[in-house]
Amino acid sequence: MAQNDLVVVGIDVAKDKVDVCIRALSLKRTFASSAEGRRELTSWLRRQKVGKAVMEASGGYEREWAKALRAAKIEVRIVDPKRVRSFAQSAGRLAKNDTIDAEMIAWFAETFDEAQGQAYDAAREKLHQLVNARQALKDLHVSLENQGEHKLPPAVERAHARISKTINVEVGKLEAEISALIQATAGFSELAEIIRELPAPPQLR
Repeated sequence: MAQNDLVVVGIDVAKDKVDVCIRALSLKRTFASSAEGRRELTSWLRRQKVGKAVMEASGGYEREWAKALRAAKIEVRIVDPKRVRSFAQSAGRLAKNDTIDAEMIAWFAETFDEAQGQAYDAAREKLHQLVNARQALKDLHVSLENQGEHKLPPAVERAHARISKTINVEVGKLEAEISALIQATAGFSELAEIIRELPAPPQLR
């Protein structure tokens, strides 16, 4: 157990499930990535009197889990997978191609228990999601343009034109939302560069 007797759980997040490990209690479980799975996890952790949950950043899959845990008053710390891997390798517990599991994350969390948990910033999370959504639309636009470099049936070209027009409109809406959020949130002034440096979406020809 951590030096201050805080019960810590390591959580290995995947797309469709999470594996969890409470090393101090020699407990391991798996929960489905669903609303019911998150409820089961938080209820189980409460029964074990867990005070801190540590998980790796995993491409966004960790967000709903972190949100559910914070709502249950459990401290959440999201760490860089490279830190966990470096720690495990330096301790001789992980080979180069081995995968990091929940027990390894829990061990890392207990070893570095004195480090502060990552504070949750709802506004920054919203900004991150808005920017990601904008980029996804722009990527889709580029994909359609690339397909247009080859001769397509007229019906397909018309469909692409309609979709491209809609994408341009939706990108504009997202950029307006991003700009408004930055202006309305204290401490976000430095993030205004996100808007100024974003290239305008290519317009339909």
